[in-house]
Amino acid sequence: MKKKALILLFILGGIIMAFSINGQLQKAAEEKRNREYEVSLVEALKNSYRDIQEIEIDSSGYSVPPGDWSCFIKLTFSDGEVVQYGLGHSLSDTINRSGVVNTAESEILSSHFGSTGGNVRVIFSDGKESVE
Repeated sequence: MKKKALILLFILGGIIMAFSINGQLQKAAEEKRNREYEVSLVEALKNSYRDIQEIEIDSSGYSVPPGDWSCFIKLTFSDGEVVQYGLGHSLSDTINRSGVVNTAESEILSSHFGSTGGNVRVIFSDGKESVE
């Protein structure tokens, strides 16, 4: 009887471990895919607006099933103007001027149409920072 209980315990432990490993692999794949979208978005924003000094990305996520990706961003321009808004992005977008903005934010963004050629400080949704 003890032998059967031990075997059952061993099997249950293996099943729990398999689910744990699978969850970790799925999370790592999602983080990798998310970073791919965020880096693509940074390049699209640099192609869309001039004089960007900093881009902060927050609350990024996918629809279920994955397909649509969106986030909130905060753009800081070299003249000190700051705009925060939500937008969607596709990996095929090379320019991204979409977003949910009010009139004042729209005017700020419109006044910065162009491209940013230099490096931009980026704060990704996972808190990591980079210069892109």
